[in-house]
Amino acid sequence: MSLALVTAMAGVGVSAGVASAAPKKLPPLVVGAILPFTGTKSILSAWGTHGTSVGIYEVNHNGGVLGHMLTTAYADDSADSVDVLPAFRKVMLSHPTFIVGPFSPTIEGVINQFQPNNVVDFMVGGLASLDHMTQKYVFRTTLSDSGESLAMAQYAISKGLKTASLIFDNSANSQGFVPPLEKAFKALGGKILTNITLTPDQSSYSSELTQAFAGHPQVIFDSMDTQSAATLFADGQQLGDMNIPWIGDDLQSAPQGAYAKAFGPTAYKDLVAALPSTPSAANGAYSHFLADYKAVYHTTSVLPTTYNFYDSIVIASLAMTLANSTNPSVWVNDVMKVSDPPGIACGNYATCVALIKHGKKINYNGAGGNDDFNKYHNVFSGIDMVGFNTKLDNVSRAYITPAQLAAVVAKGG
Repeated sequence: MSLALVTAMAGVGVSAGVASAAPKKLPPLVVGAILPFTGTKSILSAWGTHGTSVGIYEVNHNGGVLGHMLTTAYADDSADSVDVLPAFRKVMLSHPTFIVGPFSPTIEGVINQFQPNNVVDFMVGGLASLDHMTQKYVFRTTLSDSGESLAMAQYAISKGLKTASLIFDNSANSQGFVPPLEKAFKALGGKILTNITLTPDQSSYSSELTQAFAGHPQVIFDSMDTQSAATLFADGQQLGDMNIPWIGDDLQSAPQGAYAKAFGPTAYKDLVAALPSTPSAANGAYSHFLADYKAVYHTTSVLPTTYNFYDSIVIASLAMTLANSTNPSVWVNDVMKVSDPPGIACGNYATCVALIKHGKKINYNGAGGNDDFNKYHNVFSGIDMVGFNTKLDNVSRAYITPAQLAAVVAKGG
């Protein structure tokens, strides 16, 4: 009996020892996301949710961040400057470690809120006014609209299209394209006939179209929300104005998207969009992203800018790993250390983490490009000029290299 009692007590002691040695489960880290789930630019919300989900999949399926898994908290800003601050406050109730979004239409409404609230932000969008931003806590993983504007002008000139009318709605995002586009097009020998600013969501745009086509332009440059585009394109079909090239921003690039469907039967030959390119990097970053995307959404037909959200989440996670801290005031100083040269190039989270743990300096090259931030926390890439086939799937019309963009600038663009 004594032997049995001793054995039993020893067993209890061993069990207690094992239980106390079990690692404590750490709380999740919240990734906040401010996106337009409603409103005239709600199409953007799917781009954000897809990219965020795939980025979180990549990190969580490779051990998380310092033992923490990532989770999400979403808020709707309706792409409206009035709604973005309440959306920010709603996200902050979840105590996010970092935030992805908002897009260009609303970023300026909250851009000064991130540092005082100790939360790092990775915004997505090309708002040209952010080309020289100085916010320590804000990073942009997409090319500026000024780059898209240069590419739109260069592409048009390369096709012999030298007279143009501009049709852009009055949002800050759309109007941000206009000055660099006008400057680049003129520098390349083009002539702007008319510059029309649309009031969104009117019942008719026939008068604006009549004005735009009065000088018989060879090309239309455009940017507007989906509802305005549907009305304007329908009016254009009635007036017979849809039979010349229309070159727009990335909003109208989506395959089977609202813009292409509204444009009408000539979309396959006349509708083109400028989209920051998604090169398949030498280290396999883009192909790795596609594998993750397929695992989550069972397709490799990705939505625009999803890779930028994905890269944002990976970069933030790597910065926390390098800093060995989840405190934004600490790891914000490591964002550029993991993404910028010099360092060993790596294109997926697990490889980059392993290099960090071995004391190596890394240079994350992501699915959306090299992700090398300049001193203004901006990145650069080439531009894909994307068109459509008769089924409204995307086809490539041209690739505008960073060198070609630089050449436009050198000419005064």
